[in-house]
Amino acid sequence: MDQNIEKLIIPKEIIEKAEEALKNSKEESIVFLFGKNKNGKNIATDILIPSENDYEIRTCAHVAIRKEFIAKEFQKFKKENKTQVATIHSHPLNDLSLGDIETHKKVIKFYPYQLSGIYNGNFSFYQFKNGKIENVPYKIIDLRRFDRQIRIFGIEGQLLISSSTIALIGVGGGNTKIALDLASLGIGKLILIDPDVWEEHNRNRVFIPSEMIGQNKAITIGDLIKKYYPDVEIESYNNKVQEIPDKVFEKADIIVVGPDNFHTRIYGNRLALRLKKTAVFPAAGIESKDRKISIIGGSVQVVIPGKTPCYECIHSIDSFEIFKEIIDDETREKIKQKYGLKDEIEIPVAPSIVALNDIIGGIALWEIIKILTGIFPIANFQIYNALNFSLKEILIEKKENCPACSPEKHYDEVETKEEEFLLSALKSDKNE
Repeated sequence: MDQNIEKLIIPKEIIEKAEEALKNSKEESIVFLFGKNKNGKNIATDILIPSENDYEIRTCAHVAIRKEFIAKEFQKFKKENKTQVATIHSHPLNDLSLGDIETHKKVIKFYPYQLSGIYNGNFSFYQFKNGKIENVPYKIIDLRRFDRQIRIFGIEGQLLISSSTIALIGVGGGNTKIALDLASLGIGKLILIDPDVWEEHNRNRVFIPSEMIGQNKAITIGDLIKKYYPDVEIESYNNKVQEIPDKVFEKADIIVVGPDNFHTRIYGNRLALRLKKTAVFPAAGIESKDRKISIIGGSVQVVIPGKTPCYECIHSIDSFEIFKEIIDDETREKIKQKYGLKDEIEIPVAPSIVALNDIIGGIALWEIIKILTGIFPIANFQIYNALNFSLKEILIEKKENCPACSPEKHYDEVETKEEEFLLSALKSDKNE
């Protein structure tokens, strides 16, 4: 029976108890870790330490626990829907013995997520994979920092957060807030992707030092998190998401798609559908003229492939807008001069304010927490209106002929080289 466990997550308090029980005895000792397996990771929430009287056999090289103890104590955890996630015994060697391996093969028939661990001054954990014994990495979580939020979603919820990976496409105003807040929540890993650099006007809504101006957004935010939250693993890419191979996202539990252009949002949607990854789409918008605000608000959509409507089910594709987004400045100027255009192919500067970004980012963050911990039902689509102080969950349905998630997908990428497309799009736009 093959196992495929990516990592073991252990609270610091539990690993300290295990070490105390195993390090001082001249005879071999054993402890059991219980918890759950979620998303390929073993989450240890409890430790069971046998007393001296619970051992049937105990020598310097062999140990056996009384069956009565196992039947009684293991049943308690079973009633709590918890399984055995690891056994650790004191061991003079650096690897499992042949006897340990044979015992492991027998145990995983009943506890398929069980890891065999040894302690000889250091901890090591092993699984049976591809016909051989393989080392499994582990991560120790100090839960003291998270005391206030553990009171909301429990130790298991915190360990789920601390073992999760979130990929953020775009590291602008909204996604930067989400990234920093995820770091403070104790997220396990962040994958940050953005090809752009910081400009002075970004500092009205993102708390960054002036020396970051001109530097890449993903790299600098990644470095900032590494400095103040070294327990968070960081991968930063100063590339367009279209240039990032799919394998980078394979370990991501959620993809947050937050760029300010439609073209990249469509790619993020297709990426999530292709890899069967849950995606969160935060968006904010303001329309204002002469100090009069007509629109200020935003939305947060959660896409679960195969279960919920996707991003393109509820957002109509405007090919002309995509064309304007993907052409470079040099091409834009050439087309304007050649056809005598002015603002028709310019991308207008969108107004933005930190108050709105924080609200939309907070709503998105709450959905991410709910997805990871399961503490509360997910809201698939919410709309926030700051003019009337309302937040509403809107019932949405899958689009029958959706270009992304329907059986017959019919959307093609816009080719920037085809000037005929530009002329037809301009003509169509003017006729409307």
